[in-house]
Amino acid sequence: MGLIKMISGSVGTTFRDAVKDYFRCDGMTKDILAMPATKVMRDGTVNNASDRVITNGSVFDVAINQAALLIENGKVHDFIIATDESMTGQYRYDSTVEPSLLGGGLKDFVPTLKTMVGRFTAGGQSTNTMNLVYINLKEITENPIGIGKVAFIDKYLGTRLMLSAHGYYSFKIQNPVAFYENLVMDVNTRYDKHKILTQLKGELMPKVKRAMGMVAPLCEAGYQDIFIHDTDIANIINEEIQKEWLENRGILLVKVALNPELSEEDTQRVMDLENAKTLSNTQMGLGSLIHSQGQSMRDAANNTAGAMNGFIGMGMARQMGGIDVNALLQQQMQNEQQQRMMQQPAPQPVQQAPADAWKCSCGNMATGKFCSNCGST
Repeated sequence: MGLIKMISGSVGTTFRDAVKDYFRCDGMTKDILAMPATKVMRDGTVNNASDRVITNGSVFDVAINQAALLIENGKVHDFIIATDESMTGQYRYDSTVEPSLLGGGLKDFVPTLKTMVGRFTAGGQSTNTMNLVYINLKEITENPIGIGKVAFIDKYLGTRLMLSAHGYYSFKIQNPVAFYENLVMDVNTRYDKHKILTQLKGELMPKVKRAMGMVAPLCEAGYQDIFIHDTDIANIINEEIQKEWLENRGILLVKVALNPELSEEDTQRVMDLENAKTLSNTQMGLGSLIHSQGQSMRDAANNTAGAMNGFIGMGMARQMGGIDVNALLQQQMQNEQQQRMMQQPAPQPVQQAPADAWKCSCGNMATGKFCSNCGST
């Protein structure tokens, strides 16, 4: 009762030589997670088999990112998992051989396969009805999620924020056998993703909140960096929902893409902290001050009460604020001079001549009885 992959182009001969059923997957959109196979009549052949029931010798297609499951009495009897091109193509069902369990990465299905062993009978004709169901293995995207009021330690500003976020998450069916037997359980239904999104979202939200706090140390530029850690967030969540999602339902969370949002209070506080951090740099602070003073002078000149009154008011405001532009400029010049001095190489010490040194007629400084340059004494 297994599956045999057919040689490319041989299906036409199969239908001419014998009356067989041909099945394929029609209408599997990005929102459909599971659906029954569609039986197609070819060359005017007449088939007495009921719709969606696969019989010995039937042929069916499997496309990339699809799993084809043979269902017997509500349980998966055999399957093909086509996550790459090597497993795509046309297959024939043969009830006289053992189940094939075709597909890569079978290690992911070890728990499921152990429970399936007792269902198989080696050889012989199956007396039960066999149905064909397709499972969508593509990444299912654009599933909305919103998170509110999460405590987030902003590494860049060194402060605690109450962060909200909204965005999307994506998932895929990693174990189609577990997905069908625990969620679908019907060979005649189209299983739309919206049947499970509410449940998934409810289980996901508290895990996302915790994961956001855990990735905070990775956000070098502060809370704005949260959106670039979608995969990190998904990995943290997968560790917590391993049993609930992957083992019981065959579902793997792929990404959680979030756009952070601040409350009005935190928005103003973050702006103040960022300005303070910028002005803590002497050059940036001085530049900002000079710009402000220049603007004040322009405003004073345009003062309708008279330019002189405007300048007097500007001077009073400067004194009230304790701002001394000249002192700041002087300090800046001193800082720059110190930096230049630190960058200059240290002067080399003057070499002292030995006590017995004498100057030769050739101009060379010599020691001892002979000049090392000309040999004179």
